[in-house]
Amino acid sequence: MNLYIESIEGGTFVAGTGEDSAEKMLRDSNGKIRNFQSIRDIKEVVAGQGFGKIWLKQNTPYDEMCGSPEPEQKLMLELDW
Repeated sequence: MNLYIESIEGGTFVAGTGEDSAEKMLRDSNGKIRNFQSIRDIKEVVAGQGFGKIWLKQNTPYDEMCGSPEPEQKLMLELDW
């Protein structure tokens, strides 16, 4: 199982687990998708869980701001956890 972290607007992150994508999102006690203020916060919540790989999906408004079509693939970086 892998951990997928996605940077979203406002400097926050969401995270989920799965084999090829974030199939199961991390949720709060009310069942809502949990927002994190930093990768460190995510690390604390998932401490002790083993993951094959940890991926960071970086969304940037660059293409949109330049009038280019949005790329099909977002920037994905493997993190050294």
